[in-house]
Parts: sequence; C-alpha cells; structure tokens
Amino acid sequence: MANQESTDNTKKLLIGIIVVLLFGNIFFIYNYVNTDRELNITTEELVDTKAAKEELDKLLTESNNLLENYKGKNAELDKLIETKNAEIQEKAAEIEQLLKSGKITAAQLRKAKDELDVLRYYVKKYTAQIDSLGKANKILLAKNKEMEQNLTEEKDRNENLTMKNITLENKVNLGKKLSVTEFDLFGINRKSSGRETETTRTRRIDFLKISFTLDENFLADLGPKDFYLRIVGPEGTTISSESTGGGSFRAQGEDVLYSMKHTAEFDNTKQTITFYYDKGAEWDKGDYKAEIYADGFLIGTQSIKLR
Repeated sequence: MANQESTDNTKKLLIGIIVVLLFGNIFFIYNYVNTDRELNITTEELVDTKAAKEELDKLLTESNNLLENYKGKNAELDKLIETKNAEIQEKAAEIEQLLKSGKITAAQLRKAKDELDVLRYYVKKYTAQIDSLGKANKILLAKNKEMEQNLTEEKDRNENLTMKNITLENKVNLGKKLSVTEFDLFGINRKSSGRETETTRTRRIDFLKISFTLDENFLADLGPKDFYLRIVGPEGTTISSESTGGGSFRAQGEDVLYSMKHTAEFDNTKQTITFYYDKGAEWDKGDYKAEIYADGFLIGTQSIKLR
C-alpha cells in the first residue's frame, strides 16, 4: 500500500516537472520571436534617405528647367505654368517631409519613392497641358494673323474702291467746272451825264468793272449759280466789307473771303456776267487782282495796276 502511494507521488512530480519545462519553452520561443521582430524593426529604421533626396532634387531641377523654357511666350501660358509649378512644389514638400530625417523605415522609403513616381506623373501631365495650350495659342495666333491679313486686304480693297470713286467723282466735278473767256477788268469813271470812261488813275476811279464770258460746258448743271468776286489789293489782302456785299464762302475745303456775290441763271449759252464793285472809299495805288469763283472752284483771274 505504501509502495503504491510512493509511485503515485513520483508520477505527480514528473508531471509537474514536464509542465514547468513546457511553459519554459513557450516563454523562450515567444521572447525569441519578439527579439527577432525588434531586430528587424531596428534594421528597417537604419535605411538611408540620401539617394531618395538626390532623386527628388534632380526631379525638381529638371521640372523647373523644363517649365522655365515655356515662360514669357504667352500671358495665359505663364499663368498656367505658375499654377502647375506651385502644385509640383507642394507635392515635393510632402515628399521632403517624408525624407526629413536622415534615416527612415523601409516602408516609409517605399512610400516616398511612390510619391516621387506620382510627382513624375504630374510633371509629365502638366507639361503636356502646357504644350497643348501652347499649340492652341499658336493656332489662335495664326488664325488671328490670317484674319488681320484678310481685314487689311479688305480695308485696302475698300480704300482703293473709295479712292476710285473719289477719283471718278473728282473727274466728274472737274468736268463740271466752268471756265471763262474775255475776262476784262477796268477802272471806271462815271460822268455826271452817266457816260462811263475807263481809267487807271485812283483819283478818278468810281468803281471797278469786272466782265467775263462763260464757256460752254455740257457736263455742268443748268440753273442758278452763285459767282463770287474776290478782289486782292496791293498788300495781298482781300478787300471785303459787309456794307459793300462782302462775306465768306467755301472753296476747296477752306473758308475764303469774297468782295461781292452775284447769282445768275446758267444756261450754257456763253453768257456774259458783269460785276460793278464800288469800294466805298478812295482806291490806293498799286496792283489789284480780281478772282472769280463758282461751285467752289477758281474759274478766272485778271489783274490791273492803278496809278
């Protein structure tokens, strides 16, 4: 009985030792795995970021140089370049943040390299957009140049047509211009009997008599026409006074003083028109010139020297 009890105690002791050894092995294995994991983590933390930083710097330098080549060609293009370059710099700052310490984990380095790949994609995408806009601007510029050329050609055609019309109109107007013959200019002394005698002596002149005959002109318009007499005195100035019928008129785009106006019915029959101009004061000695205007044109001139 005593031997049986001793045997049981021995078995219990053996079982206890086995349990202790089993738990010891489990603890050892757990510590070994954790220690190996910590060693791996420590190894990952020792990954160098120098190569990744150099790669980032190279990529930024290349992208900056590339975008710089596009600048200054177009205002809209410059604005796009500025925007896209800011986006590239923002993405580069994110990568720089990942590489901020000299050594990072392998997982972090992989993420940084993935971001570098994304940055390369953006640079390629943005430069493609810029190229597309540049081509579109070139096409638009070419079209604008072509349109401007067409407008210039059309303007030249219109100007040429206008000039032809003006030339034709001027030719017609010149064709309508009247001309005179038998243009006479006399100083007249009127006797008390009414008889008139010609004179060039200033003391004896009562008025100037200007007489001319119109040539035939089948292009000129028939009907009433205003004829303007302009008398230029020795000093080169026009003798004009409202009290003696003077005023101003338009001749070839300018305002011209006249001494006297006479309206006559033009009938294209070589009619003779006569002006009697009384200055209303004594005449000065010197050279005088009489000019006749009609329809804005100078149609005849004659001179006289008074003594």
